Amino acid sequence: MVHIQQSRLKRIEILKLIIFLGIISAALTVLLRVENMLLSFLLAFVLKYTLAPVVNWAERQGLARSISTLTVFTLFFVTIGGLFYWTLPFVSEQITAFQYELPRYIEGTKELIFDIESKIEETINTSMELNLSAQTETLMVSWTKSIFEDIPQFLSKSLTTILLAPFFAYFLLKDSRKVQRALLDIVPNSFFELVLSLQHQINEQMGQFIRARLLEAVIVGSIVWFGLSLINFKFAYILALFAALTNLIPYIGPIIGAVPAIIIAFINGAPVILVIGIYAFAQLIDMLFIIPLVVAKIVNLHPVSVVIAIIIGAQLMGVLGMLVSIPAASVLKVTGQNVYHHLINFRA
Repeated sequence: MVHIQQSRLKRIEILKLIIFLGIISAALTVLLRVENMLLSFLLAFVLKYTLAPVVNWAERQGLARSISTLTVFTLFFVTIGGLFYWTLPFVSEQITAFQYELPRYIEGTKELIFDIESKIEETINTSMELNLSAQTETLMVSWTKSIFEDIPQFLSKSLTTILLAPFFAYFLLKDSRKVQRALLDIVPNSFFELVLSLQHQINEQMGQFIRARLLEAVIVGSIVWFGLSLINFKFAYILALFAALTNLIPYIGPIIGAVPAIIIAFINGAPVILVIGIYAFAQLIDMLFIIPLVVAKIVNLHPVSVVIAIIIGAQLMGVLGMLVSIPAASVLKVTGQNVYHHLINFRA
């Protein structure tokens, strides 16, 4: 009789494991195969982890989870809508002005690169015939065409993503605990502690990491905007926004973010050293305070691991892969450590 009960319990455990792995596999397949689904969920998780501390605080004050989620969500989007309404005239005006002056900047960049190429040839006393200026002009024309012609089309195609992300985020905030409990109910007993520990650690780490990276982008963008505005630099607002967004890309992002302002400074005869100093100061604040005190302690990854993760992410998914490479590597590290300790303890 005891043997029959043990055999039955073992079959139930195996069935639970198959169901659990099946659900995880199905979810991953949907995310990777269905168009825009992965991006929608990534944006939803960013929103969820950004708003979760406020929702949790409101719930601790006595509000029901559904009411606190709805209230915080409403206030958040009203605030974002207000900021968008307030900044839209500035952004629209600067984009229009930049688009109007773009041919001059393309020609100026071409001449600048041609001068550098000529000086290098004079220095080494050899004609390299690289024709970098013409290649740069072709690339810039192609990129700017993509920015001003393809982005509206891209946004219209991404309308599904834009609508789905807040929809998913709302229910992730409201019902995430119920979903987690439902998944834990089908986890086999032998893996329950492992999955519970993983769920808690990954949830905490991802929340802290996303909030830290967003704070980092806001601080860098604000410093750049304030510095460029002080010297009355053209397009300060959109350049600061560009610097904030590119700063999310590890290592090469800050360089990419500074290049447009440096080129504009060269062409317009603005103080280039001062512009470089503004971007350098923003990165100095980032490297001395934000990364060591906030970001590095969260992910706890070796720099070599970070570089390898970024390269793999870029190869697999381009810019999006670079953005998610560090949190993905961190999740893999936490998972590997927990699985290892679980196996060691199980054997013991």
